[in-house]
Amino acid sequence: MEYNFPQNLLYCGQIVDGLTDLLNYSHVPSSIAVIAIGLYVLIKSKYSLQGKALFSIALCFSLWTLSNLLIWRLYDNNSLIMAIWSTIEIYSVMLYVLCLYFAYVFIEKKDVSILVKLIAIAPVVVCIFVSPTRLNLIEYDIQECIAIENPVYANYFLTLKIAFSLWMIIYTSYKFFRVEKSQKKQVLLLVSGMAIFLLSFMVSGYLAEQTELFIYEVAGLFGMVIFVGFLGYLIVNFKAFNIQLIAANALVITMIFLTGAGIFYVNGTVDLLLTLSRFLFICLAGFYLTKSVKKEINQRNKIEKLALELETANAELKDLDRQKDELISIVSHQLATPVTSVKWYLEMLLDGDSGALNEEQTKQLKTMQGVTADLVDLVGMILDVSRIQLGRMKVDRTALNLGEFFADILAVIEPKVQVKNQQFIKSIPSALPIAMLDKRLMRMTLENLLTNAVKYTPEGGKVELTVAVQGKMLRYQVKDTGCGIPKEEQGKIFGKLYRASNVRNVEGNGFGLFAAKGAVEAQGGKVWFTSTPKGTTFFVEVPLEEVTKEEKKV
Repeated sequence: MEYNFPQNLLYCGQIVDGLTDLLNYSHVPSSIAVIAIGLYVLIKSKYSLQGKALFSIALCFSLWTLSNLLIWRLYDNNSLIMAIWSTIEIYSVMLYVLCLYFAYVFIEKKDVSILVKLIAIAPVVVCIFVSPTRLNLIEYDIQECIAIENPVYANYFLTLKIAFSLWMIIYTSYKFFRVEKSQKKQVLLLVSGMAIFLLSFMVSGYLAEQTELFIYEVAGLFGMVIFVGFLGYLIVNFKAFNIQLIAANALVITMIFLTGAGIFYVNGTVDLLLTLSRFLFICLAGFYLTKSVKKEINQRNKIEKLALELETANAELKDLDRQKDELISIVSHQLATPVTSVKWYLEMLLDGDSGALNEEQTKQLKTMQGVTADLVDLVGMILDVSRIQLGRMKVDRTALNLGEFFADILAVIEPKVQVKNQQFIKSIPSALPIAMLDKRLMRMTLENLLTNAVKYTPEGGKVELTVAVQGKMLRYQVKDTGCGIPKEEQGKIFGKLYRASNVRNVEGNGFGLFAAKGAVEAQGGKVWFTSTPKGTTFFVEVPLEEVTKEEKKV
């Protein structure tokens, strides 16, 4: 490679001397700050893959910045300038490769494959071998203080930068629409920050080459500051790199460093005072910013810790509740058989199968029979509740004549109404369809609602049952003139073992409404209510499934 000896050092020196302050201020602080931030993230992230990728970008950027500064400062040594100038574009291209790599490991949380690495590095290897030859730089023009570049090679560099930029944009755009919603904003912020940096870096370099005014390259350096700002936002709001306070500290330190560095390059007392004022203001503002961010992070950590503990406790409670329901189910099954056996033996004794009974024996056995019947009902109710809780409620749909069904229910309820001297108003259509329903579940709901209405309505009160069929939906309502449900407790009324606080001297187990609701919902229906101090009305809707001809024959 041929080199010219300096012929116009005075001209080049005047250009550089006039830009010394700007060059030092734009290159030195930014280079040191970026390296410091990259190193800090690398250490605090415990040398994670993301931290290494970011530090590589910072190192490459600093090498380019240092090389660019040396080119400006060593104008009187064209041999050294040519050596440095021939390698500076390698750092430039590597920045684009590393940004693409950083985007990948940030999103995927893993390293890229060897094949992709080879594809990305291959063009850079070509640059390394070609850079020190005349295919890159032809000569150094001392008259203009610039190296004359080979247009073909310059276009090759530009093409690589555009290619890697497009690769990154296409990849990140593809991932943006496929990552979880919580990650979309992180991907968008990362891509935006890198795009601004790389675009400003590329455009400023291109303008410098086209106009031969290489001072434009200084503008590209400020894109890195914007990129660091986006990273800081990611760290503070999304805990990127598993670091929390680093972003606020890094940004504050960078601002203090950049402002403080300007003190050494000012001219005049007024500029010095203004720079010192800005420096002190940024120091003060940075202190309060860091303090407030630290406080916010501590509060957030406490909240997240409490949320995690609450979630763990909630899971444990659910597991205990499930175990309890399993135990209740097992115990209920075990109780059902002996209680039913007792009921059968009592019926046999009352029927005289074991001999004649006197009046006192018959009376005592009937009392035992009533207690046993209540116990059978309670065991059955507990079994149904446990099935609902465990999601094991089975629906056995058979052809059910609704007319006969309501008649059977009324036959059970009307005697209870008469005992309490209540008024029982019935509004039931004379013609009701036959539908595919679970008779046991239907009875569980309606009998429970009517029994409660009678139970909680005082003597002389009124109970109403209204039935209607609308299209393919059975609707009925049970209304009473009882004490009502307190407004503040209405949200709990369908809960297991819950009884309203205004109920006095009325027996109950708190399972009825829970089981009634589960029975309706198991068949695809719904139940709700309205209540005032003057009474309560329960509404039930159950979808009707038509009976086929074969089922009607059965």
